[in-house]
Amino acid sequence: MIPIRRLIASVALLTASMTGTARADDIPAPANIGTEQYLGGSFTMDRHLDGFEKPLTSNGDFVLSPARGLVWRTLQPFPGTTILDDHGITRIDDQGNRDELARGDQFRQFVELISAVLAGNWQPLEQRFDITRDTTEQGAWQVILTPKDGSNIAQQISKITAAGTDFVEAVRLEKPTGDHDAITLADQALQSLPLPPEFAALLTGADQ
Repeated sequence: MIPIRRLIASVALLTASMTGTARADDIPAPANIGTEQYLGGSFTMDRHLDGFEKPLTSNGDFVLSPARGLVWRTLQPFPGTTILDDHGITRIDDQGNRDELARGDQFRQFVELISAVLAGNWQPLEQRFDITRDTTEQGAWQVILTPKDGSNIAQQISKITAAGTDFVEAVRLEKPTGDHDAITLADQALQSLPLPPEFAALLTGADQ
């Protein structure tokens, strides 16, 4: 039997697809992450680079807290952690050395973008993206984000495709260079704060 939530979402998307560009309010959304919750799960990322026959594959786990930020912890093949928060993007290697990769308003917008996509929160993206919706062959919802003309984000990303059911389960980030990242998210669950200690210590203002 098809879960009622998924059936409603599929019917809504099928009807809405006739109108093309969508408003964020019209798009079925994944489970909402409350201000006192966080989303945790695992990921596999295939990075497709121009000139390389095979993708570079990595996997690990992540924690996303709307109030605090995103921790993206790579376990294989090369351990390391990337932190995306209000201050920008920070990389921590397997020896604990920190490297501030990006700071400033432009990169803060990029952090907000990635967090919103992983959370399936389309509303903040309306001003910078044209949003269209569709369904996959498996009946999941699919959202396509294309940067609006003149958007600064277009210098970093040419298109984002996200798909899923109760959570965002697949994300494809296409870049102006022709490279793209294909991310699969699994084992996802909503939990109540506080964050696990190993993640809380990494995020600014996180509860210990």
